[in-house]
Amino acid sequence: MGLTSFDACEGVLEHLKTEAHDRVGPYGLGNGDPWGYAMGGTFAMEDSAAAALPQAADGAEGGAARQPHSTTNVQEAGVDEPDIAKTDGRVLVTTAGGDLRIIDVTGDAPREVGRLALAEPVPQQPSKPGQPEPFVAPDHSYVDASVFLAGDRAVVLVRQNAWIAYDMAGTTYPAGGAPPMTTTVLLVDLSDPAEPAVESKLVVDGDYVDARMVDDTVRLVVSSHPTLQFPMTEEDWNRPEAELTERNQAIVADSTIEDWLPSYTFTQGDDDPVTGQLLGCEQLSRPDEFAGFTTLGVLTFDPAEGLTADGAVGVLTDGDTVYASEDRLYVATTRWGDPFAVLPDPSGPVRPAPEATTVTTGIHAFDITGNVPAKYLASGQVEGRIIGRYAMSEHEGVLRVATTLDSWTGTTDTSESVLYTLEERDGELVPLGQVGGLGKGEQIYAVRYFGDTGYVVTFRQVDPLYVLDLSDPANPAVTGELKITGYSSYLHDGGDDRLIGVGQEATADGRSVGAQVSLFDVGDPSAPAKLDGHVVPDAWSQTEWDPQAFLFWADTDQVVVPLETMTGPSALVVRLGADTVTEQGQVTRTETPRDGWAQLRRSIVVGDGLYTVWQDGVQVNGLDDLEPRGWVPFGRS
Repeated sequence: MGLTSFDACEGVLEHLKTEAHDRVGPYGLGNGDPWGYAMGGTFAMEDSAAAALPQAADGAEGGAARQPHSTTNVQEAGVDEPDIAKTDGRVLVTTAGGDLRIIDVTGDAPREVGRLALAEPVPQQPSKPGQPEPFVAPDHSYVDASVFLAGDRAVVLVRQNAWIAYDMAGTTYPAGGAPPMTTTVLLVDLSDPAEPAVESKLVVDGDYVDARMVDDTVRLVVSSHPTLQFPMTEEDWNRPEAELTERNQAIVADSTIEDWLPSYTFTQGDDDPVTGQLLGCEQLSRPDEFAGFTTLGVLTFDPAEGLTADGAVGVLTDGDTVYASEDRLYVATTRWGDPFAVLPDPSGPVRPAPEATTVTTGIHAFDITGNVPAKYLASGQVEGRIIGRYAMSEHEGVLRVATTLDSWTGTTDTSESVLYTLEERDGELVPLGQVGGLGKGEQIYAVRYFGDTGYVVTFRQVDPLYVLDLSDPANPAVTGELKITGYSSYLHDGGDDRLIGVGQEATADGRSVGAQVSLFDVGDPSAPAKLDGHVVPDAWSQTEWDPQAFLFWADTDQVVVPLETMTGPSALVVRLGADTVTEQGQVTRTETPRDGWAQLRRSIVVGDGLYTVWQDGVQVNGLDDLEPRGWVPFGRS
């Protein structure tokens, strides 16, 4: 998994053409798989300021005082994560309704004071005769956006989901490919909450994987596909595949660097847009082992100094999971075999059935110390697949990674889980030690690390909670194990040797019966114990797959998790005792959803209020009594 850097664009283009010549087929790259290679045009996303709404509390210096407030539930202290709702104790900023909305939270009841449209509706593509018109959502609900707060500025990351905004058939794109994604970064001035203003905008070819902010320096990870097209006409579908392949090889031979590497468009205020190549070829590297045609880029900028595309660094590989400590950023991807493997000629001799695919996870490490551009450090690989970013943790220069080993079909009868430790050495992430045999016949459902201690939950019928001693990275070891029914998909530090779990209670044969908040005593690493658990029958919690939806307000020992039931969503509020979990109540909507249903996205504490952010509005309830205090609807654009 070591990397080789390029000296010039000639070397990059030669490498890509050589690899593509051998892998291109009659329908393009990726064997015609729309997820393996995106082809087609691009869609620009424009910002527009909404009309100023009535002035509320002054958001500038000297305005209303900030109140005590919760922050985004992040994986690592000091490493902020983008979220759909954030607050500074004066205003609550959210993108939950598809627009950027600024809610004043300094009064007795919340009220919207400012708004900024994040995207224009996607222009409809014509359908072929006899086919239905593509579906376009009536509002901006198909816009996926998240935000950082940096003083009186917001950094908004916008991704417009073309698969939702368009007919899923994708008939206008060659070989059924998906329309390529673009990521828009907006730097928004919030000094006057009633008139949020876009200071600058950066539009990047590619889909943003994730981002982190440390000491007000933002690192944005973007995955970009080539824009090289292999057009198909109706006549082409009747041509011999060998002829189509030869034609596509000629397209590859005639390609330019602009067909392969992502570009950007930057706009400062009212100035004319400036375009360019996002990654300089000297800032691009490739794995020694071919890893696809996708470019993984890491951008760096300080909101106080403005947006910039300068200093981006990239790797010719894909990536789907981002984890960051305060000085290291890791991008990982799980590989289920080579999607670009050269397939034998189907008209040739009968070939034997393929062997079982070996699932591996590749990891690339970058140095993100200071406010300078990220610097590539090392790459490595471990066997198995990770469940997400919480499977990784860096501590004192050692990366810990927990994976599940199973077959490509996802069967679990022969699976087991392993925790690996790795360190950087001469451009590689070198294995130090490992401990395996976790949850044989099961899969990992949750992982959490606190210093030299790790916790791993596996599940199939019962839930082993493993406690691991990681103080000696060369010899990680299991120190304790707890088997109980059900499982936790998210683990959180409860303080005083307590561990909070959110997941499902289950019967002895593994059938889920309802959402559960559990409290564990982990004071003795050799004997973890479950103290209590509160179950809501026939319910699920978004926290299981979205940890940012979890809220623990330690000042009052309250835990808030969103619930989904057959009767609708709510926010479950429980209080933790020394060894108890007691339901305080459930926050439900005071207003009927305008479309008959709305998802609960986040729960936030400001002062003595519990704010719940829904897809179509914000509600506040008393934190002590959970009584409703006010509702702010999100009007349509």
